[in-house]
Amino acid sequence: MRYRLVIRAAVAVLLIGPVGAVAQIPGIGAVPGTGSLLGGISKDALLTQAKEMVSDLVSMKSSGKLAPEQSKQVDTLLPKATSLTSELEKPQVEAAKLPQLASDVSDLEKQVGALKAFMK
Repeated sequence: MRYRLVIRAAVAVLLIGPVGAVAQIPGIGAVPGTGSLLGGISKDALLTQAKEMVSDLVSMKSSGKLAPEQSKQVDTLLPKATSLTSELEKPQVEAAKLPQLASDVSDLEKQVGALKAFMK
């Protein structure tokens, strides 16, 4: 249940975020309170999620509780999650890349969540 709530919150942030980025009044400047939103996406939050996914995938891989098919999925997802984590760990990540990175994190979270269901 928490996983679904996190996904819904992430989607809401993605949908609401661009509104803050567009909320500027020509000739006057930005609407107060929207300048620090960075489109509503936090690099640090995405990095935390990506690191958790890597940790979860490593744990699943070493648990021995997955069927061979799910084990192959873990082997496929782990490099993607690691690459995503590496990208987010860079000191400078372009703000324009954050929505795509957030989408990638969300997609991977869905797949990791499905694999977690097999562990129970």
